[in-house]
Amino acid sequence: MLQKLQAAVQVPDIRQRLQYVLIIFAVYILALHVPAAGINHDAMDRLLQSGLLNALDVFSGGALKKFSIIGLSITPYINASIFMQLMTVAIPQLKALQKEGESGRKVISRYTRYASVGLAVVQGVGLCNVLVSNGALPPGIISIATTVTALTAGTMFLLWLGEQITERGIGNGISQIIFVGIMVSIPAQVMKTAVAVREGAVPIIGVIAIVALFLASIVGIIYMTQGVRRIPVQHMRKVVGKQMTSGGSSFLPLKVNTAGVIPVIFAMSLQLFPQTLAQFFPGGTPVGDILKSATEWLTPGYRDPRFGFLPGVLASLLFTVLVLFFTYFYTAIQYDTSDIADNLKKYGSFIPGYRPGKPTAEYLDKVLTRVTLAGAIFLAGISLIQYWAPVMTSVPTFSYVGGTSLLIVVGVVMETMQAMEAQVAMKGYDGFIKRRGDDSDNMLRGRAR
Repeated sequence: MLQKLQAAVQVPDIRQRLQYVLIIFAVYILALHVPAAGINHDAMDRLLQSGLLNALDVFSGGALKKFSIIGLSITPYINASIFMQLMTVAIPQLKALQKEGESGRKVISRYTRYASVGLAVVQGVGLCNVLVSNGALPPGIISIATTVTALTAGTMFLLWLGEQITERGIGNGISQIIFVGIMVSIPAQVMKTAVAVREGAVPIIGVIAIVALFLASIVGIIYMTQGVRRIPVQHMRKVVGKQMTSGGSSFLPLKVNTAGVIPVIFAMSLQLFPQTLAQFFPGGTPVGDILKSATEWLTPGYRDPRFGFLPGVLASLLFTVLVLFFTYFYTAIQYDTSDIADNLKKYGSFIPGYRPGKPTAEYLDKVLTRVTLAGAIFLAGISLIQYWAPVMTSVPTFSYVGGTSLLIVVGVVMETMQAMEAQVAMKGYDGFIKRRGDDSDNMLRGRAR
């Protein structure tokens, strides 16, 4: 990978694109230190120590701890994108827009931005309610409105930065904004773990186990992300003009992990739904206490003083079932086996041993079901590591062992490297065409002379 990166940096255009990405990252870090007005930071620290907002703080790169203007990070846009993908399947008008090509995708993208603004406002109001109830934000409509406006503007600013990376940089800009938000948090957690080891609060054997799990998780994610099931496809011979073209053969790749991190996000959203509702009810009230207890019992790895690890085990089983369900659900949205079979039949291709049409669709559905099961079990297992590893190793200061964060980081790195390889190949191909053109020109000149 280092050799490929070195080869990419030697290309001037790619080097400029990488420099542009680094400049955007610097702007992100600068915005990370621009605080919102009127926040009681001592009360904010106590609120974060309670664990209520730690997950959101990790994804924002510590912006929530500082209560920066980008405290909501890009989370509203992620939720809006997932919502629009589901609505595209459910609403025929949106599905028709998606099939219109680039113009239709632009319309859907505009709708996604509108939904992002709405979700940012809703999340901002809920967050401000939590801050007011805990004394971190002064009460009042003006104070809440100002804070919500700043948070919403910060989210849309990050969305704009991501679009600039996509247009002028390399890779998917939104993914890279999430990536830098996660990576910024890692040094602080490493330093916190080192201090805990020095003070004797964390066992050194536990740190070794955490590091081993961290490296094993990366290897497993790479292996499963690149894993595909190749379905052989035979192409029939065609007559083009007066010539007969050879058929040949290829393969249809079915990815083991088709759904990516979407099922994990769905499952976590459902299990954290009581915690989301608890933001609108102050602590000490009957509803607030019930929601707090429900949040604890729905957290994998939770240990109740009365029942031990039983609640954590039950929550882990529920989480696994949700991940399995959403993996199959999202894969069914992404892969329409009947449509794939019809396209193969339309272009004169077939899978050896299966007739075109319905038999081919049934075979693809059978293979996809088996492959998706392996991917779903992997997603559930890698996601549960982030809950159980701190409990089993007694190292609660490092939360990047498995889980959604590590899935996103590894996925973005691999996606960016593939984009750079494509850029290098394209530049090399352009150079080859140019050189061949120069040779042809010289040959013509020689013949003319």
